[in-house]
Order: sequence, then C-alpha cells, then structure tokens
Amino acid sequence: MRIDMGNMLPKEPASRRITGDTQFMFQFYKPCIQFYAPGSQTGVFMRRERLQSSLVVALHACPLLFGKFSIGPDSSIHLVYSPETPNPPTVEFQNLPITYAQLKAGGFAYSLAKQHGIDMDIPDGAITRAFDKPMLMIKVSYLADGGVAVFNMSNHVAFDGNAIFSFIAHWARCNSRPQSQLMTSLPPELESYETSMVTNTENEPAQGPVEISVDASTAPRELIMQTTKSVAPEDICACIFEISTADVARLKQHVVDSGVLKQGEWVSSNSVLTAFIAQCVARANTDGQVYDIGDWTVFQSLDMRRPMGLPLGGLGSPIILAEYQASISEIMDPEKLPELARHVRKTVDGYSGEYLQNAMDWMNSTYGRMAKSGVAEPWRHFWFTALNTNRRAVGVSCMNQIPIYEADFGAGRPAMARSFNPRPNYVIVFPGPPLSSA
Repeated sequence: MRIDMGNMLPKEPASRRITGDTQFMFQFYKPCIQFYAPGSQTGVFMRRERLQSSLVVALHACPLLFGKFSIGPDSSIHLVYSPETPNPPTVEFQNLPITYAQLKAGGFAYSLAKQHGIDMDIPDGAITRAFDKPMLMIKVSYLADGGVAVFNMSNHVAFDGNAIFSFIAHWARCNSRPQSQLMTSLPPELESYETSMVTNTENEPAQGPVEISVDASTAPRELIMQTTKSVAPEDICACIFEISTADVARLKQHVVDSGVLKQGEWVSSNSVLTAFIAQCVARANTDGQVYDIGDWTVFQSLDMRRPMGLPLGGLGSPIILAEYQASISEIMDPEKLPELARHVRKTVDGYSGEYLQNAMDWMNSTYGRMAKSGVAEPWRHFWFTALNTNRRAVGVSCMNQIPIYEADFGAGRPAMARSFNPRPNYVIVFPGPPLSSA
C-alpha cells in the first residue's frame, strides 16, 4: 500500500544524478529485518496508527524517497522527485501466529522469517524507462507474543546501507517523541551530495581501473550468463557467521604482534576481517570442490569520498572494491593471515584521490561514448570483476558502522537484525546487536 502523505508531501522538487559513481552497478534491492522483543511499551509505541503517523513525518523531509528514475536523451540517469508525480514508498501491516520466542529459538534466521511472510518479494532493481517501483518498502509484522518485526528494503542504486538505516533511525526518533515534539528536519546522513563526482565526461584515460570492466559487445543477459558460474539451487547455502568484537581485536593484535608490519605501516580491523573472511571462504570453496585450488582475488570495499576529499555524509553508494591478488599460500595457510591482512591494507591505501578521479572520468566518458553509439541500457554493461563467479574471487564490505541498531521506536532497540546479500562472491559484515539485547 502506497503511503498517503496528505498535506505532508514534500513541497519542493529534488533531483540527483546517479551515474557519477559506481551505483549503477548495484542494481538490486537490499532487504533487512529488525526484530523487537515483547515488552510493556512495545504495544504502545509500535502500534499501527503511531508508526504510520511518524513515518509520514519522517518522510516529509526526504523527498528523494519519493523519486523516480529519469533517463535523459544522453542516457544520463537522475533520481527525480516532483510533487506533481510522486512515487511514494509502501508500508504494510500484518498479524502473524508465529512468536518472537520461536524466531529467537531459530536464531532469527532470515529463511525462517521468510517462511512466515515477514519479508517481501524483492523486485528487479534494473533501471528502465518504465521503472517506477518504490525507492523504499516497509512491512511491519505483529507477532503472537507481542514482539514486532520491521522489514525494509530500498533500491541500492539510490540509497546505500548507511543512508537507509539512518532514515529508519530517523523514523524511530520521530515515533518515540510526543506529537508536539515530532521532528521534521532532515538528518545530515540523508542529505544529497553537494559535490558531484562527475567532473569530466570527455576525458577518457588510456586504461580503465582493473576492478571494473565494461563490455558493450554483448547483450546484458548474455554477459550475465558468461560471468556467472552455473550452480544448482540445492547447492546454494546461506550461512550466518558471528564473530565478537573481542575476537576481531585479538585477530588484529595477532597481526600487529606477528612482525610483518614495516616501520610506519598499520592495519585496520576491516582489513584484518577481510583477510580472515577471504581465507575462510576460499578454503571452504576449495574443500567443497566449488573451485580448483589456486590463487584468489581479494576485494575490500572502499568509500571513494575519503581519498577524493569529498564530504562523507549524504545519499548514495560511492564505493569501489580495492583489488589484491592473493597467492595460494596466503589464501590457504591460516599462518599467513598477517601477511594477507597487511597486503589488503596496503592495497586500500594505494587508492589515491587522483586514481579514483581518473576511474570516475573513465567510467563516465565510457558511459557517454556507449550511449552515443546506441548501446541499449549502458548502465548494465559495467561490472565489478569481484562479482564474476567464474573466477576465484571474494569481496568483503565491512558495514559495522551503519546505525542498524539505533532504531529505537520508544520501546527499545532491536534485539537482532538480519539481512542477506543477493550477490555471489560478496560478503557483507553487519554489526551485531547491543549487549543489552544479546
């Protein structure tokens, strides 16, 4: 059901160009479920009427959540909001016979929640001239013992995890306050970029970045077939691995104490986690004979705004996957973890603002050239090579700083959040629940 904003619909139009970074390579919806434990205040603060009312207030300050994709004559893509033709988010409410206790006993497994209809069908996120699916979809499920599950998914082309969970936390703050104190200002995390990454669409560097490939000679569907290993559905497993922050700290200290770091070098927790996960995934896939034994390509996500000197807040998904070619010994030998972590960190540090700007120039000039030559849907032809399942590669994105547990609607923070990644060969690290909810 499309949400009825009444007279709270944003008054001013808004627009943002989205082909200026790597967003058009993330054409999918990202789902998440936040689980709230039963309690005396849950029924008060999370009743349907209150949630609907506060959602309207929260959305009032976020016009781009009412946007539609607009494709220009030059195939440039904008997310555009017009008060005359809004594309409102959807919200659904339902009562379910399953209990919070049963979901908790099942480990809050996404598959169990899906079995009971807590989630929603994920639409195709591809950009087309007729595309007007909502940018945001929400479903609230009231459980039989008083618990609540809040499902949301947003179009990743327009909004990354930090942006959408900042919005959910914004909605929760609106909901937790009395009507007289409801907030209408926009959180800084949800502001649009003030600086565009599109600086030069005519300059095409001689060579594009190795992490990104483009193929305009093959139809998008054929390209997908070529770059995806055929796997039978029964062979696909979705697993949740949990690691404590204390264990992450111990892994990092192990790397520091190993002596592999040279003078002035350092490693981040994210680089250590990336190395650890890459080793686990590679060994499991090799032992399971999914891939032959050999070298692996390891990718760690990198927010381009930092080395490019741009503001870190705002909507969008300005990431690139920093690529490192790991030797067979680094990837298969647990004792080589410190070396792998060091090399991953050095790879990330090697991405200068100049390199990334050249990458953006290459992407935008290549995109423009393809559009001018009549290539249909040029945004579909750009690929992160990390997502090619026919090669030994694994990408890791550490999202441990996103405010997924800040969504306190007035009855307490979520006790657990669950999601899954529809991309193969790509692991997303989510933060765990606060200790009080464990």
